[in-house]
Amino acid sequence: MSWAHYLLQVNIYLVVFFCFYKLLLDKETYFILNRIYLIGSGLLSLTIPFLRFEWLATQPVAQRMYTGVDQLSGFVSQVSIVDQSSEKFNWGNLVVAIYVSGIIFFIIRFIYQLKAVNKMFYNVNSGAAFSFLNRKAIAEDVPEPETIHLHEEIHIKQKHTIDVIFFELLAIFTWFNPIIYAYKYTVKNIHEFLADEAAANFQGDKETYSLLLLSQAFGARPSDLTNGFFTKSLIKKRIFMLHKQRSKKTAMLKYGLFVPLFALTLILSSATIRKNNRLIEVAEHIPLNDIKAAVTETIEPLRILNIEIAPRVYNTNPKIFNTAKNNLISNSNKAWDGFYNFLGNTIKYPKEAMNKQIEGDVRINFKVETGKIQDVNVVGDLGYQTKQEVKQSVLAFTKELPADDGNYSFITAFKLTQLTSKEEAIANEAPNGYNELPKLVVRGYATPAKKEGVIEENIVYSHVSMSSPPSYPGGIQKFYHWLANTIKYPSMATDNRVQGTIYISFTVEKDGTLTDIKADGRKLGYGLEEEATRVVKVSKRWNPGLLNGRPVRVKYNIPIKFAMPNETAKLKLTSSEPYNASLATSIKLKGSNLNQESNPLYIIDGEKQDHLAINNLKPETIESISILKDGSANSLYGIEGKNGVILITTKKESLTK
Repeated sequence: MSWAHYLLQVNIYLVVFFCFYKLLLDKETYFILNRIYLIGSGLLSLTIPFLRFEWLATQPVAQRMYTGVDQLSGFVSQVSIVDQSSEKFNWGNLVVAIYVSGIIFFIIRFIYQLKAVNKMFYNVNSGAAFSFLNRKAIAEDVPEPETIHLHEEIHIKQKHTIDVIFFELLAIFTWFNPIIYAYKYTVKNIHEFLADEAAANFQGDKETYSLLLLSQAFGARPSDLTNGFFTKSLIKKRIFMLHKQRSKKTAMLKYGLFVPLFALTLILSSATIRKNNRLIEVAEHIPLNDIKAAVTETIEPLRILNIEIAPRVYNTNPKIFNTAKNNLISNSNKAWDGFYNFLGNTIKYPKEAMNKQIEGDVRINFKVETGKIQDVNVVGDLGYQTKQEVKQSVLAFTKELPADDGNYSFITAFKLTQLTSKEEAIANEAPNGYNELPKLVVRGYATPAKKEGVIEENIVYSHVSMSSPPSYPGGIQKFYHWLANTIKYPSMATDNRVQGTIYISFTVEKDGTLTDIKADGRKLGYGLEEEATRVVKVSKRWNPGLLNGRPVRVKYNIPIKFAMPNETAKLKLTSSEPYNASLATSIKLKGSNLNQESNPLYIIDGEKQDHLAINNLKPETIESISILKDGSANSLYGIEGKNGVILITTKKESLTK
């Protein structure tokens, strides 16, 4: 059970318990029992998620657990290094950042309140009366001091401050739940009702005591943590409850029968709430188990591009621009500001161009007629989607331009910050009859290019850059068999019926050993990550990957899916499936369905193939299989890779046959 899952359950129980209180107990005058109920509700809400009642169900003597590789590909996925900028924004991380910020705020607020209460005892205001823990402070000028002293003594003897602190601490971690503030308000009301009841009996006259409350009705309690005698917001309700007819003894049935029955029902139904798929799905998207990583990812820049408009300085060198033929736009003309602001927020530095370190200028020519842009033409294509990016952005500007009709031209300069580009092109001058507009600079950031043929010793390579990827002794199929037969389902996970996919990453070193073995992504807990990493650590040495004939380090990522027995289905392939059944005869997949509406893109030895072509492949002829997903598939193969790409490399000897 993750922290997010636990937190959601706690808040559900808090809401249910309080709704029961408002429906049946709120109007009763058994204040002590109401206090016990509210405190018990908070404690039970924190405890119930940990209770397990699976022993009520019949369990088989032995259960066979299956563990296998995730169904998406049926193969080990080799990681392709992808820029973080290509990933979608993670709203779960944003929720975590907001939640943690709220906790920090309320912790600071609580500490400040404690310090403020301590100072109040050294500087008691006129007419003030309050208590905190075992201390009380009553101003000398209060009316009926004996009655007020007794009132505050009741707060101290009955430990009312403990209740207040308990709900303040609970509210720090459930600050987003409005019900917790209703708990705090209701508990403080009950404290005052209890103290008023004792003080009124001491004075002997409820009417006189009510007048005492009204005499200071415009006072203010100095702190939310103290129990104050004069509290303006509670005066009316305190007087009402003071004169209210006491509840009949039959109302005790609610406390003696309905409350225990209600609590027992909640406890017995806790398993259903805990296993609710919708609740689990929501919790999975809130990575509270790794707060540091979630907050870090949220505050990191969401874009690596910085698009800026260059200063409006024009080169009037006649060797470049023929001022007799080209009419330069004046610096004072603001008609184009909206157009440039739009392009600055729209044009992106193509990722492939950044990776290839392509810099240069492209010229855009277009016509403005009745405020609309027409006949857009791009001159000086740098390749790598730069031309398409600029043209599409200009065409996307649909607002009316407050500019004169005519022909216009401007340069878009693609520049990489602090890098020397591999290739640069300079746009030609504007054509005759075109008005020259200011240059637009699109600036990107990229890592320095590696020199061809040079292998850096400590670099972890992607499989796409290698001539020969790493392989498991005996082939990939043997690795699948070994995984399925070695991994054991942790007993802690089976007891709690925890299941899901674990992503294990590791690096195949130059000598074939596996290092940097760890579980990535969301953690399921209950020993699943530990078991998966344990098995990978005892794997045989792999055959290292080769680049230019030399061994290099390569990173792999293995998805391993854990599923309970009643949700386990064996792999079944028909003639319509994209895989040959002989490739995965012993691999067991959990709760998955291979009847997908769309197939991935298959690349066999560098050539695109129909998904049926894989049926003709023999397992012994396959040297390696790699999976590309999401950003890496789209960046390399465009829209054809939207469903993923499966790269298959056959053994060289099989090609010669």
